Amino acid sequence: MWKLAAAAVAAALAALIVRQVKPELALFVQLGGVLAVALLLMGALRDLLAAVQGILQFAPGGGDPTFGGNSSYTMLVKALGICITTQLAADICRDSGSNALANTVELGGRLLVLGLTLPLLKSIAELAVGLIRG
Repeated sequence: MWKLAAAAVAAALAALIVRQVKPELALFVQLGGVLAVALLLMGALRDLLAAVQGILQFAPGGGDPTFGGNSSYTMLVKALGICITTQLAADICRDSGSNALANTVELGGRLLVLGLTLPLLKSIAELAVGLIRG
């Protein structure tokens, strides 16, 4: 954890110094810092995804792709990727002074996750209708 914090603080300080000398290059220094921190997080992300995959093996309908099989795991990983990418892009837009663009990126991420989960919502609705009808 201390490596992550040190990398983030070093990138922030470097961006601050570069912003005073050449403001147009500060964004690239920040992007480099984001990349460095993301690379440091890859090991933890790998462990997290392995744990989630282990948990999903015990989900109801373990063999059914809709409720706990590979499809749910894939959907979860894709949603996680969309959320992380969206947040990073929105933060970079905000740092650049483009709040409207950041809000649009966040809205786009929400819509992508909603579109990703529609098949799951449809199968849950079909299951509910089947249970109601008997």
